[in-house]
Amino acid sequence: MGKVLVTGAAGFLGGHLVDMLVERGDEVRAMTLPTEDATRLRALPGVEVVHGDLTDAESLKRAVQGVERVYNVAAKTGPWGLEEVYRAINVQGVANLIHASMDAGVRRIVHTSSITVYGHHLHGIVTEDHPYHAEDNPYSRTKIAGEKLIANLVKDQAAPVVIVRPGWIYGPRDTASFGRFVALVDTGKGFIIGSGDNIVPVVYVRDVAQGLIRAGDAGDEVIGRAYTIADDRRVTQAEYLNTIADKLHVPHLSRHYPYSALYAAGRVAEVLWAAMGRRKSAPPPVTTYGITLLGGDQQFSIERARRELGYEPEYDIQRGLDEGVRWYLEAKQGMLSSQPQEREAVQVKK
Repeated sequence: MGKVLVTGAAGFLGGHLVDMLVERGDEVRAMTLPTEDATRLRALPGVEVVHGDLTDAESLKRAVQGVERVYNVAAKTGPWGLEEVYRAINVQGVANLIHASMDAGVRRIVHTSSITVYGHHLHGIVTEDHPYHAEDNPYSRTKIAGEKLIANLVKDQAAPVVIVRPGWIYGPRDTASFGRFVALVDTGKGFIIGSGDNIVPVVYVRDVAQGLIRAGDAGDEVIGRAYTIADDRRVTQAEYLNTIADKLHVPHLSRHYPYSALYAAGRVAEVLWAAMGRRKSAPPPVTTYGITLLGGDQQFSIERARRELGYEPEYDIQRGLDEGVRWYLEAKQGMLSSQPQEREAVQVKK
């Protein structure tokens, strides 16, 4: 199948993409930051782990040598942080990777973008022809800027890039988002925003990885194209959260908070955090990004990906949440079982 490079391989999506590439017989070079734990990746057959950083052009030149396809999953994500950090990774870093890949003769680059490029206050079913709309956060702004940069490189330098725009990804090993939501439901702290009848753009992680792989395998006619990778089996917020509750065997969520009030609270929190100079710190407890993601109505068409890539989501929320909640419970049990050992170690150390 040839050698492929996955950037962001130690992350949630990157790790599952590496798994699926290995399963089908690809020779995978997994790029991780020097500070990331690559133990799991090193245990996979045929995986070569290399250290690299999108902001370090020299490390990218080494990473892309002898590679046929590059899957760029690395990014600065989340709605909170310094604009220059997002720009260095999500814009300049993408340029660094594409230039290094083209110099090395890479035949296909699949860039992972996001549905955030469409904006969050959407109406109707959104297709890839929907105009860009930047939300007031650096993630949204730099994801759009990265796509515009790619469009120029495709046009002016024939860069062999395909763009994939995943929906709201969930599944095993996601500690940043999915794991936190399951924990809230599990501990009875979960709540529903508004009526809960809004459509949430959830998509299982291996379905997104499938979309990335298909974008890498497709013919040259897809170069320069963008594809939304989501699940068009519509799922409401209440259905998603209460299905998690069912898998955990806990009561359904009963508390509802108004969307407008929470959105306003998120805006106030963001303004206060910025005024206090806390751009480098953890984000506010509530953000407009998080409220719109869970409480907004977001419906996407995947007809272009179906037609041109042969993409078809394989995991509905029943199957996907079976896998995700099983991982959560196993991880929770592992943490509980390790606690007595940790206490004993502390006592011995004393």
